[in-house]
Amino acid sequence: MSKYKSYVKYNLLQQNNKLEIGLISLFITALAIILDVFLQVPNPEIICFIAIVLSTFSCGFFCGSISGFLTILYCGYFFSVPGELMSYTDQNFYKMGVIISATVSMIVIVGTLKMQLKTRTEALEKANKELLLFSALDGLTGMRNRRSFDEMLNNAWETCLLEQKSIALIIIDVDFFKNYNDSYGHQAGDDCLRHISAAIISHLSSNGSFAARYGGEEFVVVMPGVAIDAAIEAGKRIRETVEDLNIPSGHETSHPHVTISLGINTALPVADMSCEEFVRKADFALYKAKTAGRNNVKAYSTVVAEQEGYC
Repeated sequence: MSKYKSYVKYNLLQQNNKLEIGLISLFITALAIILDVFLQVPNPEIICFIAIVLSTFSCGFFCGSISGFLTILYCGYFFSVPGELMSYTDQNFYKMGVIISATVSMIVIVGTLKMQLKTRTEALEKANKELLLFSALDGLTGMRNRRSFDEMLNNAWETCLLEQKSIALIIIDVDFFKNYNDSYGHQAGDDCLRHISAAIISHLSSNGSFAARYGGEEFVVVMPGVAIDAAIEAGKRIRETVEDLNIPSGHETSHPHVTISLGINTALPVADMSCEEFVRKADFALYKAKTAGRNNVKAYSTVVAEQEGYC
């Protein structure tokens, strides 16, 4: 089950629990009244006050007010002059005033504390989400980092397995990046990686595709629901966009500007296929792209076909 589905299920359970607690607190209030009327249980108002606090703190002002209203009605009946409902002696009238004041005060105080707790909890949850998001991003490029990539790839893999859709993976390596750093320095190297990451992101579609920094000068793109031909076309567009940036490579080679090599693998996930094997094949395609002269795109299926034809 995905984290999103688990989160939704958790929230539904929490809402159901609040409703159950609210109903239980109302039941306790009513039960306290019944116990006093039929069994003459001493000091049942204490049980009523406990129910008010429980109801207000668990479910807010509304449920607390209902319990408080039942308690006040009960006490109005209990302290009435026998045979004269809602008529009170001076002493009992004073007691009713104290009970009403205490009930209202409890609801207001506990309800306010509940609201403050809810506000602080929401602020803490927001801060935790921001921290989680920050921890999932690469500090240099703003893309997803390696840990986040592994998690999102597994989720995408499971989704494609469930929906029987193909999934494509592109692994990208910046050609001769060490030479670039040696020529221009690491700060310029960082700027170069930022430009390349922006070029990669510019080619992401809105169908659930995402990109990440895989490590060092390597990047990855995951495209759920994309077949091999479309993945190769996307890889070619990314390669051309990076080359068109015209970033000087810093060394005398056949590539005067910074270029990238790309390895692609696509698959239709099945139960006995591992996500790790899927990544390994894309990495093998990248290796073939680099050994073939760099600045090109190789697909695993094409590499295998070429090898079989050579053999």
